Amino acid sequence: MFDDLRQATLRYTSTHGEADGVARTPVAGLYLVQRTSRSEIEHTVVRPLVCMVLQGRKQVAVGRHGMSYGAGDTMIVTGNVPTASRIVEASVVRPYLSMALDLDPALITDLVTGSPEDGAVPGQPQADQDLGDALRRLVSLLDRPQSLAVLKDALLREIHHWLLMGRQGHAIRNLGLPDSHARRIARAVALLRADYARPLPVDRLAVAAGMSRSAFHQHFRAITSMSPLQFQKHLRLIEARRLVLSEGRSLSRVASDVGYESSSQFSREYARMYGQPPIRDKEAYRRSIGARRATAAGPVRG
Repeated sequence: MFDDLRQATLRYTSTHGEADGVARTPVAGLYLVQRTSRSEIEHTVVRPLVCMVLQGRKQVAVGRHGMSYGAGDTMIVTGNVPTASRIVEASVVRPYLSMALDLDPALITDLVTGSPEDGAVPGQPQADQDLGDALRRLVSLLDRPQSLAVLKDALLREIHHWLLMGRQGHAIRNLGLPDSHARRIARAVALLRADYARPLPVDRLAVAAGMSRSAFHQHFRAITSMSPLQFQKHLRLIEARRLVLSEGRSLSRVASDVGYESSSQFSREYARMYGQPPIRDKEAYRRSIGARRATAAGPVRG
């Protein structure tokens, strides 16, 4: 089963992978990855998801906790949390391969409230194997659009069922409870994601979460590992790096676009997160792109 899933992912990413190694799929929230070299540290704020490494190795830090994931390992994230990740084992001969699927709170709600079986006690030993088999069947249908259209919803439902039955079933179950702390904080996170460049009063976020100010602070930090202000700053700097590495915008314009009034403060906080100020980061990125293009072109022959 696992080897079949790995082979199916390799075939799909080899055909559909983009420049960053990510292959978007016809299934909303499903991404496949193939990388042929190790990566620098990548910062992001992930949504609740399940990620399975199929080949190679990746190091991931969530808050203060770091883990290393190799072939066959599954990472399940049940909150909107900042992560720093790095692919540490990948080559042209044996590329890094992984797949990630966003969790669907509405589907989880339907499962935990609509079926006695899905209210069973999680932690079933067979659940991980059953999850892998369901993922394999989903990936194998990506290039068969007619069959995918018929079977996709049932497979996504099955995948979420096995996740609920697995080792982190209790935490995943909370995503489906409309009044859980996880769902309440998710409403505030949605506001921050949609409007990260503008100041958002904590009181407004607390109202969106249906909590008092003090309770909101407590549960927001417990779920995301950050304060609301730190979380918003993280979102700003992630978007800022994407803009810095693209062409056509001055650094002062980037700083303004992501919500900074001071370019010097922007540069300091950018350097604190990425290890160097934005101008040097941009120059290093251009050099690395040039080196990759030269390698891809091969030696010049006379």
